[in-house]
Amino acid sequence: MARNGFFGVKNSHFAICTDEDALTYEDPVHVAGTVAISMEPSVETATSYADNEPWLDKQQDNGGSGTMSFYDTEGTVELRQLIADLVGYEIAQDGRTILSADRTPKKFAFMCEQPGHVLGRRRCLLMCQLSKPTQELNTIQDTPEITQLDYPFTWRPVTIPSTDIRTSGYDSFTGLADYATFFDAVDIELAHKTE
Repeated sequence: MARNGFFGVKNSHFAICTDEDALTYEDPVHVAGTVAISMEPSVETATSYADNEPWLDKQQDNGGSGTMSFYDTEGTVELRQLIADLVGYEIAQDGRTILSADRTPKKFAFMCEQPGHVLGRRRCLLMCQLSKPTQELNTIQDTPEITQLDYPFTWRPVTIPSTDIRTSGYDSFTGLADYATFFDAVDIELAHKTE
């Protein structure tokens, strides 16, 4: 009997949000060199009481936070500009990165793939925001160690226009119709399944 499990990460893509209300995005851009993605959802559960009994049970998805780690986010002029837009840096006329302290980062959708060993999963978080990266610089030792850039990030839920669906993202799996074209565009035309 086949057992499912997901491991690994690759095919990271960023798609800058062009309209937060309409949830429109630019075409996703591939970022090579993904080391690790950590995600910790923020879910709030509360029970309100009245008449000496539970009156309302509520669970709310507040998005979450985590860290994206990459080996190279400066390999091309285009990639350096993309990351600058996402974290709030500026690129000077001579090509240097200005570590701007007051530029607003752009929101984006983040997409990646967990290949797994039975089914593959492709994941999209719809409304993300990057913070400036942390990194650890070490002297050269017996074996070289590539410096990775660790980007703290957050994501938050949104309501899909023209529906009542409140979500922070969606997944696709091998066997679904959109799996092969998943990274072509951010898809918010989600059909609402009702019981």
